[in-house]
Amino acid sequence: MTKSTMHYLQLAIILLAVTLVQAQKIDDTMDLLLIREDKVSPSMSNDYELSLADLHNFLVDNKVKDFNYFTHLQDDYNFAHIIPIDNLNDFRNGTREALKEKINNPELEVIMNYFDLSVDSYLQYIVQYQPKLSYVLENDNWMENSSYRKWNYFYFYPGNETEVEELLAAYRFLYEQKSVEMGFRVFKGLIGTEKPLYILTTWGASPLDYHESLEKASKTLGDEGAVLWTNLMKLVRETKTSEGWYLPQYSYSPDKKLAE
Repeated sequence: MTKSTMHYLQLAIILLAVTLVQAQKIDDTMDLLLIREDKVSPSMSNDYELSLADLHNFLVDNKVKDFNYFTHLQDDYNFAHIIPIDNLNDFRNGTREALKEKINNPELEVIMNYFDLSVDSYLQYIVQYQPKLSYVLENDNWMENSSYRKWNYFYFYPGNETEVEELLAAYRFLYEQKSVEMGFRVFKGLIGTEKPLYILTTWGASPLDYHESLEKASKTLGDEGAVLWTNLMKLVRETKTSEGWYLPQYSYSPDKKLAE
């Protein structure tokens, strides 16, 4: 048996091992996340961050409940706010109106108006966390202690969703089998995105820590990981990558955690 044949045989075994997982229909009650991306000019980023601080302090002072968001700064000066949602109807009129329904205070309107002065444009869309396709170590504190982020957006050819999810599940299985120390999380685009879209997020304490962990993970996954990744990329029609940071000082999450 040649080395190449052995690698494909190992891949077949991995895919067989996740058949049972893929046979289960993805649960409709998985975490839904509303992503609001604010495009901010570099010259206005300081003003925008002051508004973020004002909003955070306002929510803390008023002990606002049932409204949570996790703020990230991406390398293109997009400020992305990740908002866990339980009911789509709560945000039928947008994030501002949803917050105003929680608390009716003129000060909030003033803060929002200052936001408008520093935002060039914004985009809102909804994704769904896919825990069965994600790999997060039990004791991995990927929030405050690992604030560096990388977002990989993969736009696949339509009609290949089943195969894409089989390969992602096989990838997760391989990570578990080899006890890889670096994790990843998978999100599926639902509303307001091109489809099919799957977003893979990874994290680290710093860019250096991230790339060292990535190199170690690649060596651990070996040829089996390379084969799986190559087969996944064959289904991709377009991809883009952003990097940035989680900003806990501007985030507000008194009663909610991001999906794990």
